[in-house]
Amino acid sequence: MDIESKLAIIKSEPLEEIITEQELRSLLETNDHPGHYIGLEISGMPHIGHLLFGGKKINDLNSIGVKTQILLADWHTVANRKFGADWEKIKKASEFYRKMFNVFCPGTKVVLGSDLYHENDEYWKTVMNMAVRTTIARATRTLIIEGRSQTDTLHVSQYIYPIMQAADIHALKADIPHAGMDQRRVHMLAKEIFKDLKLGPIVPIHHHLMPAMTSQLRFKEGESKEEKVAEMKMSKSKPGSFISVIATPEEIRSTINSAWCEQKVVDGNPVLMLCRYVLLPTVSKLKIERKKEHGGDIIYDNYTQLADDYRTGKLHPADLKAAVASSLAKILEPVRKEFTGKNQELLEVFKQK
Repeated sequence: MDIESKLAIIKSEPLEEIITEQELRSLLETNDHPGHYIGLEISGMPHIGHLLFGGKKINDLNSIGVKTQILLADWHTVANRKFGADWEKIKKASEFYRKMFNVFCPGTKVVLGSDLYHENDEYWKTVMNMAVRTTIARATRTLIIEGRSQTDTLHVSQYIYPIMQAADIHALKADIPHAGMDQRRVHMLAKEIFKDLKLGPIVPIHHHLMPAMTSQLRFKEGESKEEKVAEMKMSKSKPGSFISVIATPEEIRSTINSAWCEQKVVDGNPVLMLCRYVLLPTVSKLKIERKKEHGGDIIYDNYTQLADDYRTGKLHPADLKAAVASSLAKILEPVRKEFTGKNQELLEVFKQK
């Protein structure tokens, strides 16, 4: 595959940013199989934002020969005090994440943080070398990645978190660190430290974040887009805002039907965002089933036409929601089936308080 074709696949939805495209081009010209990694904190039952946005881009990269890796960041989970910093619960939840990605991202290596760090002196030397080059003020500015603001009360462990994430990139030999837009600050920090330590160039890429289903994503003048998107992203802590990766068709339909989706409003519409960033890039076509008196069935194969029809009122919210719920249920079906039989016991850890 030629370089232009590879770049087109990498730049496709839901990717939002490459730092920088010229550096990525140079990497692809000199390395047929560059290394990639994305790290995930084990912070509870994953939702479609975790799986479908990052997973779609992982599959894109895998398809062009990039050596993709997923780090299940159990140490980072403890540092951020998720699951009550209970190692046993985190271990069980990590196994759920592993099986989930094995289903959705076949061919991608899944690495547990504990296995990467165990008796790894070089890793901890890298952490220390990076830490002595990072001020408290700079570390604080990266903490948006942990779902924190700079005004929150923070613990020492949370300052270590972004340093460890930067060290993960080196330990996993990742040329292409990958994350959602909420983690770009730590990647910019890592890029600077890599240059200072002469560890070689890295090319961070960032995918779009799925917003909560319950409200419109809007920006006020002077407001930080980066922090606003992180604040408004889909989260299990916001009732009705998220869709679990194992949600049943009925649960998906219920959440989509209750989602914010004002008629003729395209900007910041979470249902349309699902179409743009997940459904059309994954299934290529979205079929809207309608009664003849409402225009009859229509098939969309590009987001521009879908958005135009919605903006002008040719496509009604109820018809759109029905199609989105049906299509999303089909995409999630293989993952849901994985945890309805012998692996069902892995769900218990998410029910524990």
